[in-house]
Amino acid sequence: MGFPTIRPRRLRATASLRAIVRETTLAPSDFVYPMFFHAGIDEPRAIKTMPGIFQLPVSHAGAQAKALVGRGVKAAILFGLPKTKDAMGTSGLDPDGPVPLAVKAMKDAAPELVVMTDVCVDEYTDHGHCGILRTRRDGEVEVDNDRTVKLLAEMSVMHAAAGADVVAPSDMMDGRVAAAGMIDLERTMMEVLTSIRRAGADLILTYHALHAAEILGG
Repeated sequence: MGFPTIRPRRLRATASLRAIVRETTLAPSDFVYPMFFHAGIDEPRAIKTMPGIFQLPVSHAGAQAKALVGRGVKAAILFGLPKTKDAMGTSGLDPDGPVPLAVKAMKDAAPELVVMTDVCVDEYTDHGHCGILRTRRDGEVEVDNDRTVKLLAEMSVMHAAAGADVVAPSDMMDGRVAAAGMIDLERTMMEVLTSIRRAGADLILTYHALHAAEILGG
C-alpha cells in the first residue's frame, strides 16, 4: 500500500473543525411531535407500551403547544381518542371531538406552531380497523374503500376548518429505539435521528422530539 493521501480524521480533530465541515445538522425544528388527546380523561394517562408518552386531556392542549414552542419544536401531529366508538367511525366527524378542539386550543395558544392531524378511522371504530367494514356475499369481511375514503375526506375538511395546517394519512414511521439497560439511550437516539436527517429527511416525526430538543438546547 502507498502512503495515504487522505486522512479524514484531521477534520475531526477539534470541535471548531467538526462544526464547519459537518454535512448534517440536527435541530428541534426538524422534529414533528406526536400527541394523543383523549376526550374522556381529565389528567394525563401513561401509555404502558410507549414509555414517556401519555394520553392527554384536551384541556392541556394549549399548555402543551406553548411547551413545544418553548423547546424549539415547531410542529406536532395530533391523534384523537373519542369517548365513544362504533363500526362506522362516526365520532371521527364530531366537531367537538378531541382533535378539532385540541387543534383550536393549540393554534390559539401558539399560532406559530405547525399543527398536523392524523386522518385515519382506526381511532374511532370499535373494531379497530383503518376503514369501514362490509360483509361480502360469500361471508368474507373487507374494507369498504368508497365509504372509507368519503369519511376520511370529511374528516380532513373538518380538521382543516378547525385550523390544522396539515392533514396527514396514517402509517408514518418513527425512529424509536428500545432501551433495556444494554444501550446508551441518548447517544443511540441522537445517532438514529441524525442518520434520518443524513438520509435526506426534511422532517422527523418522533416521540423523542422533546427529549432530543432538550439535549440539543444544552
